[in-house]
Amino acid sequence: MAVCSQIVLIMSLVIFLNISACSKREQQDESVSIGQQIYKQNCKTCHAQGINGAPILGNKKMWSKRIPQGIETLIEHASNGYGLMPKKGGREDLTHEEISEAVNYMVNKVK
Repeated sequence: MAVCSQIVLIMSLVIFLNISACSKREQQDESVSIGQQIYKQNCKTCHAQGINGAPILGNKKMWSKRIPQGIETLIEHASNGYGLMPKKGGREDLTHEEISEAVNYMVNKVK
């Protein structure tokens, strides 16, 4: 009987720890903004390395000529394509709100 109760106790502890770990992961995921998620999933491919002249995230010099154009212009460029950047960064399924969030996320990294 004692062995069975120890096994039940251990199993309960394992289940509790797994639930706690999942809960912490969910809290971390919720703290990531929509803009950051879209950036990581889509924009990072070019904007992390400056591919085809894309301004690198956080690089004030590269963004210095773009930011004065205004956030609406930058959102328009991201939505409709600009230069070598395809419309919506190549993801037609992104909404205007998601594009706006991603652009705001990137711009806020250089302010």
